[in-house]
Amino acid sequence: MLMIMKKPPINPFLLLFLSFAFACSQPLVIEDHSNDVSPAPGITGKVTDNHGEAASGSCVYAYRNLRSNLRGPADFEARVGRDGNYFLDVVEGEYYLVARLRHSGADAGPPKSGDAWALPAKNPVVVKAGERTSVDFILQGIAQPMLMREGTLTSGDTGFTGLLLDADDQPLPGAFIIAYPDADYQRMPEATSPSVGEDGRFRLYVERTGLWCLAARTRPRGQPIAGELYGLLGIGELGCRDTVSGHVVDVGTIHLTPYRP
Repeated sequence: MLMIMKKPPINPFLLLFLSFAFACSQPLVIEDHSNDVSPAPGITGKVTDNHGEAASGSCVYAYRNLRSNLRGPADFEARVGRDGNYFLDVVEGEYYLVARLRHSGADAGPPKSGDAWALPAKNPVVVKAGERTSVDFILQGIAQPMLMREGTLTSGDTGFTGLLLDADDQPLPGAFIIAYPDADYQRMPEATSPSVGEDGRFRLYVERTGLWCLAARTRPRGQPIAGELYGLLGIGELGCRDTVSGHVVDVGTIHLTPYRP
């Protein structure tokens, strides 16, 4: 008698196991797409004080235009971290930046004694699509609200340096330099330095090369008044110097004495 042996049914779980086993035996290929996405645009950098320490607690503000003269509520802002780094999440475009540190802890209000601020080497800052722009700041002490005006640079590679002293050869903390394109000192200055510190040394950065005529003063606004400490690098054209691109020229000492109209 012929016996026909039936094949046992195939266990579906066995087939599933074998398929996984076969699949896992194949080399695993991982495609790297990390470079497929462009970084989000924005502005990043570091904010330090004039001793090179991280300026934790300061803020970087971005304005779309200069109608507010970099004052009042900003269009964008970023708080600086403990390491001094910040990131402004902005789209492509042009932005006018300022960094501020208010010792009161407030995020608004006029600058006060003990606060600090800084502008970038050049305003406006341009952000391109898919790129992050790097901008660092070195904070300077605030002595006068005037120093927030456009035309004040806190960093750069072209300009002047020197000393501001009184008639007794003592430094004048809080004094600052103003610069004109010619020897007409009655008009609005084209560039202004940050106020000097305890050593009386100033650094004035300018955006263009050419002739600059320098004056020094202590009062922040308007024309010089009687009794204000005021000084010129020299009389007429003797008070003017040429800038050299990429160099900070030492012009020596400017003495400030009570102004006589």
